[in-house]
Amino acid sequence: MSKFKALMENEIRKIRKIRKAYKYQKEKLDWTFYSEREFIENLLSTRFNYLLIVYSLFITAFANINGTNGRLFILTTGALITTLIWITIYRAYVKLMIYLKILHNMGSKHVFPIAEKEVEKKGVFALFGVNPFIGIYIPFVFVLSFILAIIFVLTGRLSFE
Repeated sequence: MSKFKALMENEIRKIRKIRKAYKYQKEKLDWTFYSEREFIENLLSTRFNYLLIVYSLFITAFANINGTNGRLFILTTGALITTLIWITIYRAYVKLMIYLKILHNMGSKHVFPIAEKEVEKKGVFALFGVNPFIGIYIPFVFVLSFILAIIFVLTGRLSFE
């Protein structure tokens, strides 16, 4: 039971530090955890939209180019670029999850706990979080599709003649 108590005391200390930092931000700075969350969420959305555009451009180029070498070049370049974009998306996703956790621990008078209570009163429950799909799963599927297409083209299972 003492390990549990130590963990709880550690969490309480973290929450107190967060509240102290927020109070300082609100009094002395123009930037708070809420501002940072908004910035990171917009950054994540923008990068994800950019990923969708880049992916669709490479798929379109792949469909319109002739020859195995040209298709392999498009697929390899697409895999590389979508992987690099995914890395930037993942970093923004991780930061967003941290900021959301911080904001959820701010206390009962802050926006998130109040909003959650109102949503629960309406009987609306989320089946799953959407953020992991944007930050992890969809970019992974995009990169995987390029890798599988490269393998299929190299092994002759995907030919266009």
